[in-house]
Amino acid sequence: MAERIVLEVPATLDALSTVRMILGGLSAHLDFSLEALDELQLASDSLFEAALNDEELKSFSVEMLLEDGDLSVAAGSFHSPGLRARVGATPGGCIDLCVLLRRLLDDVYLEERDREFRVVMVKRGHGSAP
Repeated sequence: MAERIVLEVPATLDALSTVRMILGGLSAHLDFSLEALDELQLASDSLFEAALNDEELKSFSVEMLLEDGDLSVAAGSFHSPGLRARVGATPGGCIDLCVLLRRLLDDVYLEERDREFRVVMVKRGHGSAP
């Protein structure tokens, strides 16, 4: 059975500690290694800091989904073409934040919603298919 946690966090660096704490608890629940937790936290911190620099936000949503031993983190809604370009793979390949996210995570993709988008980051648990 899937478990879902949805947070609405203020768009401040201070709010990242709350997100980190919950990611740590969920990672422990999934028996992720410390390395996997570090990778997930670095990826989410990097994305959130980029969003705070590129977007004019008062708050944003973070949805965490535990399913079949995997942890998915969806953040948004975002509007900035600059953030979209930094996160998404382009015909020329990945640059900047895109490279970091793809090296640390098992999957990263954008969910489009009208003129907005969410960034979904996935860390697979033990025994999950790639």
